[in-house]
Order: sequence, then C-alpha cells, then structure tokens
Amino acid sequence: MYIGVDYYPEQWPKERWNTDLELMQQLGINVIRIGEFAWGLIEPEEGTFDFSLFDEALDLMYEHGFDVVLGTPTATPPAWLIEKYPDVLPVDKYGRKIGFGARRHYTVNSEVYQCLSKKIVQKMGEHYGHHPAVIGWQTDNEYGHEQSDRSYGEYDKQAFHTWLQKKYGTLDELNERWGTIFWSQTYTKWCQIPVPTVVYQEHNPSLLLDFDRFCADAYTRYNKLQVDTLRESISDRQFITHNFVYTGLAIDQLDMAKDLDFISFDNYPVWGGLAEPITPAAIARQHDLCRGTKDGKNYWVMEELSGAQGWSQIGYLPRPGHLKLWTYQAISRGAEAIVYFRWRAARYGTEQFCHGILDHDGKPGRKYAEVKDVIASLAPFADKWITSKVQADVAFYHDPENDWAWQIQPQSDQFNYINECLRFYAPAHDLNVQTDMIRGHEDFSTYKVIIVPIYFLTKKHVNDRLKDYVKRGGTVIFTYRTGVKNEDNVVTDLTLPGDVADMAGISIRDYESLREQKRSSIRGISAPLLTHTSPVHVWCDYIEADSAEVLAVYEDEWFSDKAAITKNSYGNGHVYYIGCGVEHDFLKRLYIDIFNNTGIAVHETPSNIEVIRRETSSHSYLTVLNHGVNQGYDVELPDQGQPWKDIETGKIYDRNVHVPRLGCLVCVRDK
Repeated sequence: MYIGVDYYPEQWPKERWNTDLELMQQLGINVIRIGEFAWGLIEPEEGTFDFSLFDEALDLMYEHGFDVVLGTPTATPPAWLIEKYPDVLPVDKYGRKIGFGARRHYTVNSEVYQCLSKKIVQKMGEHYGHHPAVIGWQTDNEYGHEQSDRSYGEYDKQAFHTWLQKKYGTLDELNERWGTIFWSQTYTKWCQIPVPTVVYQEHNPSLLLDFDRFCADAYTRYNKLQVDTLRESISDRQFITHNFVYTGLAIDQLDMAKDLDFISFDNYPVWGGLAEPITPAAIARQHDLCRGTKDGKNYWVMEELSGAQGWSQIGYLPRPGHLKLWTYQAISRGAEAIVYFRWRAARYGTEQFCHGILDHDGKPGRKYAEVKDVIASLAPFADKWITSKVQADVAFYHDPENDWAWQIQPQSDQFNYINECLRFYAPAHDLNVQTDMIRGHEDFSTYKVIIVPIYFLTKKHVNDRLKDYVKRGGTVIFTYRTGVKNEDNVVTDLTLPGDVADMAGISIRDYESLREQKRSSIRGISAPLLTHTSPVHVWCDYIEADSAEVLAVYEDEWFSDKAAITKNSYGNGHVYYIGCGVEHDFLKRLYIDIFNNTGIAVHETPSNIEVIRRETSSHSYLTVLNHGVNQGYDVELPDQGQPWKDIETGKIYDRNVHVPRLGCLVCVRDK
C-alpha cells in the first residue's frame, strides 16, 4: 500500500531537501506527489523549458527509495502567459474577467490555452515518461474548484454555440425543447443564445442546465487532451489520475473517469472557518461517491488533511487520533493509497496556514509521531486489506445533473442539496448498512434497496430500470419533489410524481415550500411509525394515496387529511415515498423496518460509532471507528457466530469491544 506526502521542493532551499527526505524515510512513507503548481518554474518563458530543479529533486527522491506522482501544472498558468495571452482568463457570471493572482485562472474553452497546456504536458511526458522514480501522473489539480467550473466569456460563448448545434441539430428542436416561446425568447440564429450572465430576473432553466452540461463536457475534453498527450510518451507502467472534489461543481466525474486509470480525491473533513469537522456520514458519503465514480474501483486519497487548514481563516485543529481515524475510514471505504497534505506548512503564499505534518519550523512533533504510528500500524495488513471489497446491499442514486437542476431552482431558502442528500443517507450510515453510489447504469439486481433522494430531474432510462427492478421484487425509496422535471429541465405535464406516480401508487396536487425556518409536523398512523411524530423541514408534498398504504399523515390545520409517507406494492416489490424533510430519528425508525423486511442486516451502535464491513473470498474485515472526541464506547460486534480477531494485536473478541475516543479497530476472521 502507498502512504505518502504532498511535497513542494521548489518552495524550500535545496540544502533542506536531504533533511526532508531522511525524515520521510524515518516516517515510513513510500510515495511523494510533486509538481502540480510549478508551470512558471518548468517553463519560465514560452517555449523555454527548464527541468533542472525537478531533475535534481526526482533523482534525489529515487536515491532515497521513493516513488513519485508527478502533477501536470496547468492549474496555475504563469504570469508571462497571462501577460501574453490575457484572453485565456475566465469570465464570471457578472461579465468580469478573473485576474491573475491565485490559481485556476483559465477557461478550458480557450484554444490558445489548450495548445499551451498540451505543449507543457507533452514536454513533461517526454522528459519524465520513463524516469524510474515516476510511477504516475495527476492531471491538473481539482478541476472546477473555487468556482472555476463555469466561465462566461467570448470563447465560452462560441464553444457553447458549437456544443448546442451538435446536441440539437436545428434551432427549431432547441426552441421546442427549451420552450423559448415563453417571454419571447425564440432564437432565430445560434449566435443569439447567451451564456447565462446576470440578468434582471432568472434565465430559462433549460438553458442553465445545458450550460452546466456544456461546462462539464468542456472539462472532460480538456482532461482527455492531457491524458492523450501523456499516453503518447509515458511508460505503460505509469498511471494517470486526477484528484476530484465533490461539491456540486459543473464537472461530471464519472464521464471524466473513463479516461483515467483510477480516480483520486482530496479529503478535508474540516477546513478554514469550520468550528468542527463535518459529520462522519458526510465524510463517508464522499468516500462512497469516490468508489462509485469508476464502478467500484479503489481510489487514491491524493490529499488527506494532516493539520489545521485554512487560507485567511483557520479551521478546527484535528485532535490526536483524528489522522488515524480519517485514514482508516478512507481505506475502509475504498481508498488504496493515502497521501497527506502537506509535508510542511508553507512560509509564504496563500496557503501559509494550511498546516502539514511538519509546521513552519520544520521540526517533527505530535503530528509526525501520529502519522508514523499510523504507518506502522498499517504495515502488517494493509496490502491484504485494500484487496477486499465493500459488499453493499443498498444503493444510493446520485446524478450531478440533478444537483445542478436543484442549484438552478432550489425552491426553498432552507434547501441545500448536499444536506438533503445527507438527510436520507445518514440513517443508513448510522445503522452501519453498507451503501454504493450509483448513476443508473449499474446492475440493480445486486441491491436489496435503492434510495433515490430528491429526484427532481428524472431520466426515462433510470425510471424504466427502477420499475423493472421493483416488479422483480426490489424496494425503492423516493423522497419529496420526485418526478417534477424531464431531462430538458422542463416540468412534466403528468400529475406528480410524474412518470413514477404509478409505481408509487400516489398523486400529488398540492405541495409547499417551508421557508425561513417554518416547520410542519407529521404523525405515524401505521407500523412501524405508529404513534411517533416528527417535525418536518424544507418541503411538504401533500400526498393522495391511490393504491399506496399510508404510513404517516400531516398534523396541519389545512392538510391533516393528506399523507406524508406511503408504501406501495408494485409487482413483486415495494415503493416508499417520503414526502417531506423528516427528522433523523423518525426516518431511522422507518429504515430499520425497510431493511429488516428486505433481509439487510442492521447493526445499531452509539451515534459516533461507524462500522464498515469488507470482504475477500477467504476473509471478512470489520472496521470500528469512534468519531467521538469526548468518550469511549462499548460496542457489540456483529455476527457473533464466529469471533473477530484484532488484526493489530491478535486479541480475540467474542462479543463486545471498548473503543476509546477517536479510536480505530480493524478485525478479521476466516469465512
């Protein structure tokens, strides 16, 4: 297994390099990522390339026995490039050109920038494509991050028109599908179609969604340009990856991943301005997204937080034990390599307060000792552990286009896409039920339950596959605002929930956006929710049950006769519809019943405990993590027909184990 650090030799005196590499050797790491921000150093002026610094650094790393991942430096176009070609700069939605001075200051739709990118990638590939230390490449850095996913300049407009012509063929087709007759927006020339800069009110939602699709496609093509350029000259033994972020950007990670050997991810459970880390479920969901981006293939964490992080503000200081906890959580959910960001905190530049394994003084301390302990603890078993697989009984549908549609029309000031996804993901996580993230092309028959949250923008091929899945005995959980739009971001003319109304056995004619902290409430009238109540937030679908059984109703002066949660038999399976933003404990009670009825093992633990199961043909692995910072817990281990063995200490556990605060336990047993 690879455990490494992100290192920037260009930011430190050469006489310090040996000291750093010797400290890394003592730490126990085996891989280093370098180079992803070094364009100006490698190409100090156009057409002049100087590899001397990285030649020296790579040779020294090779002498010390390290493998290296080399980044293409296109996330930071240098000052000379912007001075000579200012039109490569992106333009924001207000029509303002984004200036030089930070990073990601380019539009991928600039042909000039594409040519310049190809040239430096080509030169780097030719120079380092067979270097014995270089095992792989990372293209660019965090595509689309820092709101760089969308650009609205003239190059973008021209490229958008070309993209639209290819998609629709004729203006008549586009006008019909977008409904441009509304507000006299009918287009008679392609050049009339705007990029969606700021207007008095709001743009056509169909235009906005297609613009997001166009932006995602543009980044996929730009990444493919780099990948294809590298493939021409690098060794077959060298991989190509990219370090994604999953924050609602106009990036289609699944599409881009087709050109990569595997995907990577930057894991920051806490960042500047946050008073405490995000929830364990929120971290877990991102890891599940990584695993689902390339059909279950393992991934790298190319940046794993190792200290307090922030630019102008500094976030929560990770407590002793957090580094090991987040490392073990990542590996348990599919990471096969961990690269800590960063080796040493920078003394200058924007990231001065992104603390690393070493702080500004460069001296080993608490974090160095903790990472050393993590590496030592993993050494005896990590290579076998990472070959095991998560066996998920539950699938969680995720489509970035649905996210984009919600960003265009959130409909409630209380709505946040990630938070609402977590509303329906967290109960399964808390019950320690393993989940896969799916996009709709996977084999549904391998899952006992499919959760389809806030399915606002629906797709016919997904709907048809869900119907077939339920008819064959599967269980689907839909939530509020399902079935509202088609793929053109146009509202259906069917009674809600649209194309899936028949399988849900319901009709929805009234609904309400709960704004400004307004709440409603529901009451269970049938098992398993009988007599239980819950406040609800964000949204209420007032459901009329056609063939469905009513499980909960609204407690409301006007809509007390309407259903809030229903269950319908469809073919040999069942469809649940949750019509509101119900609270966690109430939803957890419903999930327990659904999982029990579908043969999914539920393992209830204290709220801060996370249990993850992985399998090989011969062994089962069990990870138990305590995310709590205040207390330890006695945890009952699942499946007590056979004891579990602590993989680090060899201790045998028949039933209970005590997990201290921020504690990690990995157990194994034969099948």
